[in-house]
Amino acid sequence: MSYPKQLHVGENIADLEKLYMTLPPDIKDRELDIVCKSARKLIEQSERHYINRDEELAYVGYMRLMNVVQVIRRNKDYARKKEAVTRLLGTQKDFVRIFEKLEKLKDSLETRYQERARQKAPTAGASRATVDAGRDAPVAFVPPAVQRQTVNATELHAMLNDCGVSMLIMDCRPSKDFEASHLRYSFLVNVPEHLLVPGMTAGKINHALPAESRTLWSNRMVKDQVLLMDWSTSGAPVKDTPIYILNYILCHYDQDIEDTKIIRLDGGYESFLLHYPASCSNPSYRPPTTVNGTGENIDDIEYPNISDIPMKEESFTKPGFKPTIDRNSKVAAVTLYEARKKPLEDILVEHEQILDKSKQNALEIINTETELKNLEQQQPLEPGVDETQESLLFEVMQLKDRQRDYEAEKARILEEEEKYKELEKEQKERGEQISTERAEQLEREAYERRLREKEREQRELEEKCQRLAREREAKLALAREQKRLLKENIPEPAKRFYQEDDQQRPAATGTRLPLFDRSAKPLADHNQNLRSLRDLDVVQRDFAPVYGSVGRGLTGLKNLGNTCYMNSILQCLSNTYFLNEFFHDPSFKMHLNRNNKTQGKIGEEVAAVIKALWTGQYKCIASKNLRYVVGQYERQFGGIEQQDSHEFLTILMDWLHSDLQTKQMQISTSLDQLPPSEKAWIEHFKGKGSYISELFYGQIKSTVKCTRCHKESATYESFSNLSLELPQDSNICYLENCLDMYFNGEEVRGWHCPKCKSNQDAIKKLDISRLPSILVVHFKRFFADPDTMSTVYRKKQTLVKFPLSELNMSRYLARTEVNRNKRLTTFRYHLYGVSNHYGSMESGHYTAFCLNNIHQKWFKFDDYNVSSIDASDVQASAAYILFYSCLPDRPQSDVR
Repeated sequence: MSYPKQLHVGENIADLEKLYMTLPPDIKDRELDIVCKSARKLIEQSERHYINRDEELAYVGYMRLMNVVQVIRRNKDYARKKEAVTRLLGTQKDFVRIFEKLEKLKDSLETRYQERARQKAPTAGASRATVDAGRDAPVAFVPPAVQRQTVNATELHAMLNDCGVSMLIMDCRPSKDFEASHLRYSFLVNVPEHLLVPGMTAGKINHALPAESRTLWSNRMVKDQVLLMDWSTSGAPVKDTPIYILNYILCHYDQDIEDTKIIRLDGGYESFLLHYPASCSNPSYRPPTTVNGTGENIDDIEYPNISDIPMKEESFTKPGFKPTIDRNSKVAAVTLYEARKKPLEDILVEHEQILDKSKQNALEIINTETELKNLEQQQPLEPGVDETQESLLFEVMQLKDRQRDYEAEKARILEEEEKYKELEKEQKERGEQISTERAEQLEREAYERRLREKEREQRELEEKCQRLAREREAKLALAREQKRLLKENIPEPAKRFYQEDDQQRPAATGTRLPLFDRSAKPLADHNQNLRSLRDLDVVQRDFAPVYGSVGRGLTGLKNLGNTCYMNSILQCLSNTYFLNEFFHDPSFKMHLNRNNKTQGKIGEEVAAVIKALWTGQYKCIASKNLRYVVGQYERQFGGIEQQDSHEFLTILMDWLHSDLQTKQMQISTSLDQLPPSEKAWIEHFKGKGSYISELFYGQIKSTVKCTRCHKESATYESFSNLSLELPQDSNICYLENCLDMYFNGEEVRGWHCPKCKSNQDAIKKLDISRLPSILVVHFKRFFADPDTMSTVYRKKQTLVKFPLSELNMSRYLARTEVNRNKRLTTFRYHLYGVSNHYGSMESGHYTAFCLNNIHQKWFKFDDYNVSSIDASDVQASAAYILFYSCLPDRPQSDVR
C-alpha cells in the first residue's frame, strides 16, 4: 500500500483555493472546443496525481476542472454541442465519482494539515492557533466593498463559517430543486420562482410561503444583509428572471428592509456546489433541466421554414364531431356504437336541460315585460318609478342575451344529435345488430317525443316574447323621435351635476319620453355640462354611500347617468387582487408621479374608489369625484352619454401607468447591446416603469418574412389588452379560434424586402414576446355595416366559449422569446373578471362578473345591485372584455 506524498503545495486548504480559483482571463471568450480540450487535459492530469497519491495537486486539479466546467456550461455553443461535450468529458456519473474523490481528498488534506501544524507548534497556545489556521474556514470574512453587489463561492463559504456574520440567504430556485439539494445553513429560505413574477410584493410572498418558511422570511428585517441566489446567474441578472424580480421587490416594495444590504451569489448555487460540495445537502445533485429547450441558445430566426407559419384562414376551421366507422369489421362497428350510446343519451339529457332553461328564461322575459308595461301606465312622478323602470329594462336586455345563448347551445346539440343518428342509420343499413332490446328503442322514442313537446311550448313562448319586444321597440322609437324634436325646439334647462336617478323630463308633452336611451359605443357628442367645473378643485370626496353590512368587495356602484360602462371596468379592476392590494397600501402614494398630465389624480381617485368598495360597510357608493377628474382630461367620460368600456379601460390604463411611472428601469448595459425586444420595451416606457406596466402590459413581436429570399424583419409593440376578431357568420366559437385569428399569419403584398432590395410578397405573423401577469382580452363585437349607405354600427352576438381556468398561452409565445418568459412557469391563466355588454348599438347596458378572492365565488355587479351567480353562467355571449391572471392568488386576502 502506497502512502500519500508529502505536503508540498500549501499550509492549509485556503492556500489551495488560491491556486484553483485563478483561471485565464480570456477563457470565456475562447472557442468551446478549445476549452473542452483543456478540461480533458485537466481530467487526465488530475487522475495521474490521484493515482500517484499527490493529494494536493489532485485536489487543485479537480477543483480547477469544476471551474472550467462551469465556464463550458455558460458557453453560447454549449446547448448545440452538448452531446459532443459529454462524449469528451464524461457523463454525470463520471462527475459524481469526481465529487466523491474531492470529498475524500478534502477530508484527508484537512487532517494532514492539522497534524503538521501540531507538530510544528512550539507551545500549546501556538499549536492551538496553528490548528485553527489550518482549518477550512480560518479566514476571517472581510465584507466586500460597499459598491459590490455580489460575492463569489469562496467568500460565501467564509461567511457561512463566520459566526459574526448576520445574514439571511434567499434561494429562488424551484421548490423541487431546492428540496433536492441546498446549502447547509440555518438561515436559508426558499422563495420559489413561481412566486417571482412582476406585480408580486413582499407581503404577498409572505402569505404564499409555507408556514415553516414565513419565520425565516421575516428574518430579513433583523439581519444585516440578505443574499440572493438562483442556479447559475453571474454578474447583473437578466431582466424578468426570478432573481432579478426578487431583488426588485426587496429594493422597491419592501419597506421593512430599507437599511438591509442586499447582495447576490455570483455563479449561483451551481458555482457553490462545484467548489464546496460537502457544504451542500446533496453533492451529486444534477442541474435543473430546461422547461422548454426551444428557447435556449437559438438564433434570431423566428420561422426557419415559411411553411411553419399557420395562416389566418385556418383560424375558424375548428373540426366538429365526426364519428369514424370501420366498415370492414362488424365487431368494430358494434363496439363503436356501444361507446357512443352513452354520449348520445347524455346529449339528449343536455338537450332537455337547455329546453327547460330556455323555457324558464322566456317566462322571466314575459313577466318582466309585463311588469314594465304596467309601470308605464302609472303616474310619471310617482316616487321610484324611474329607477325601477330602468332596472327592469336592463333585466330584459340580459334575459334576451341569455335566451340567444340558449338558442346557440341548442343548435350545437341538435347538430351533434344528427351526427349520432346518421351513424346509427349507416350501421342499420349494413345490417348490423345495434341494440338487442326493444325497450331501449321505445324509451328513446318517448324521450324524443317529450323533447318535441317542449320545443313546441318553447316556440310559443318565444313568439310571445317577440311580440312584446316589437311593441316596446315601437314605443321606444316614437319616444326617441319626440325627444329629438324637443332637443331641437326647446331650450335646454339648467341641469344639476352628477345626475343619478333624475334624468330630465319634458314639462309640456302628453307622452312620456324614455329615461334611458343608451348607445353601446362612444358618441361624437361630448358632454357640455361640466364646463363650469373644469377649473375647480375637488375639495372633498363624496361617495354618497348607502350604508349596509355586506361582504368585502361586494359593494355596488351607483349609475351617475349612463356610467354603467365605467362601473363595469372599476369592479373588474377592484377584483384584480394585486392591484387591490397595492392601492390599499398607504405607501402607494410614494410612487405617484406629480409631473405628468394627470398629476397623479387618476391613481388617487381609483385607489379611493377601490378602498371604499372593500370596506364592507356600504351597499353601494357613487364614484362622483373619479368621474369628475376623468372628465377633466377626457370630456366624453365626464358626461351622461353612454361610452365604450373598452375605450375607457384602454385610456384608464395609460393614465394609471403615467400616474405611477416613477420606477427607473435597471439597465445593465447600453441600449444598443440589449436584445431588440428589451430595447423596444425600455424605449416605449422611456426608461421608467410602473406597477401598472408590471401587471398589465405585455409586448407583441411582429415578424415579416419575405416569400422569395426568406429574409425576416421584426418589430415590437407594447400592449395593455388584446383586441380579438370574432367570426362574421357564426353563433358560437372558441377563444382559441379568436387567438389563432389574431396571431396567425397573413399575406402582405408589396413589402420592401431589405435583402431583395425590391417589393416582394411576404407573410406577416404576430407572436407574444412578453406575457403580462394580467392578460386582458377584448372582443371586437361592434362593426360598421357595409350594406348601409351611411356608417351604421352593428353588434356581433357570437357566443365565445372561453375557459375559466387553465388558459395556456405558451403556443402564442415567440420562439426566440421563450427564455425571457420563463418567469411565468406554466403560461396558464385563470379568469377572474368579465365586462359584459347587453343589448344592441341603439340600447345597451354594461355589467361585470367577478370572482371575489375572499369568498372564492362569482358575483354579478349590475351598477348598485350585487348578487352571486353560478360559475356556469359566466360564459355568455354578453362577454366583452375578459380579465385573466397568472399570479398566485390565494383564497384569503391580506387587504387591509
